[in-house]
Amino acid sequence: MLIDFETVHRTYLKGSMDEAGWSFNPVNPAKPRTGRHLSTHQVFSNAGLGVALYLRNDFEAGRAIKVHVGLKLVFSRKVKGTFLLQDDMQKISLTLDMGGVRSLYAWLAGDTPNFTYEIIRPGAPKKQVTGFETDLEFPLSIRAFENDSDGSARSILVGLSDTDIFHLQLHCLGLAKLLYPSLSDTALLAHMKPRMRTPTSCTTTTGTPSHVNVVPEPTELPAEPPLGSIPANGECLLEVDIEKAKKAVFAVGKNRWPRKDIGTIEHIQNGPVDAMDRFVKAGNVGDFTEWDKIYGLLHPSTR
Repeated sequence: MLIDFETVHRTYLKGSMDEAGWSFNPVNPAKPRTGRHLSTHQVFSNAGLGVALYLRNDFEAGRAIKVHVGLKLVFSRKVKGTFLLQDDMQKISLTLDMGGVRSLYAWLAGDTPNFTYEIIRPGAPKKQVTGFETDLEFPLSIRAFENDSDGSARSILVGLSDTDIFHLQLHCLGLAKLLYPSLSDTALLAHMKPRMRTPTSCTTTTGTPSHVNVVPEPTELPAEPPLGSIPANGECLLEVDIEKAKKAVFAVGKNRWPRKDIGTIEHIQNGPVDAMDRFVKAGNVGDFTEWDKIYGLLHPSTR
């Protein structure tokens, strides 16, 4: 994967606005209606799986008005020892956005036991990809499922080796780097981790065995707090403030913000308390400019 992420981002993901609206540089000038694969990997297993960092444009009157960025997965069958790949008339192709890629990465890294991602669009067949652990020939397996227009359904299962898992993880990170080239690798890895719930209480209860006689300390000598005891009041208040701020962000995002995008809401919840407070105050007066900016960063294809 030899990609100059900053140059690609600046060239194809940065649009310009004029009287007619947004315009972008076509990602494939020779074939404008065809997308571009920045990096690819092919899995040869019990079936085939093509993986690619993928860009494509939407056009209007010959002008590129949108750019779509995602991780493209193409599942194909293996018949009588032959991988059909692009010649497979029953192949299943789908493209994951950053939300799907983040979930896929967490599963590949072992942070979650399984993975599910659905694509449902009006007038298009439903597509779904799931990942799960196996105890057979492959450590992980990934399955694509698609409903056909005639009402029938089909699926393709692909087993992943440790090498395949490695390449898939790198392509997940590659998409994140393409969208946010200025972030350090350490920061990107931190954001790719699944969101962990913070403790809802900072109070611990220590039981005293009934058969132990407890001798009280002299009142004039305060007892030293034991290691691992209840944290200081300031720490308790900080956790409470964080939980209150997260609840406020969720309430404003789901009840007042027209987009109601859960990925954007969770992104804001992962920020500092003062930033969450700023988003909440703005949302309460109907100003969702900053919310929409975050949404645009997380979903560049919708800008």
